[in-house]
Amino acid sequence: RELCDLVSSLYHSSRHSDDHEIKKQIEEADKINEKLTSSSLSYNGTTLSYTTNPQAVYTSRLLDFKNLPEPKNAIDNKDDDNYSESIEAIDFTKLNLGNYLH
Repeated sequence: RELCDLVSSLYHSSRHSDDHEIKKQIEEADKINEKLTSSSLSYNGTTLSYTTNPQAVYTSRLLDFKNLPEPKNAIDNKDDDNYSESIEAIDFTKLNLGNYLH
């Protein structure tokens, strides 16, 4: 119920308020993205945005991740089964919010 109220509140405030913080941030991000599209590179259907130096030499190499050591901050994974069952993905598209969004 709390989640529905929060989603409903965000939905209404973003639709009915021109000065809402989220709307401001989205508009600001859109403006930044418009400026970056002229200097962006297209790679495999996605857009990469960065500046390169024409005098620099760029190289790449494959990294071998097969023999990585155990992380020093690794937790004990004996409860992984219980943990994974307690976390379930929420598909917001299947939530019935129709009654709360009016």
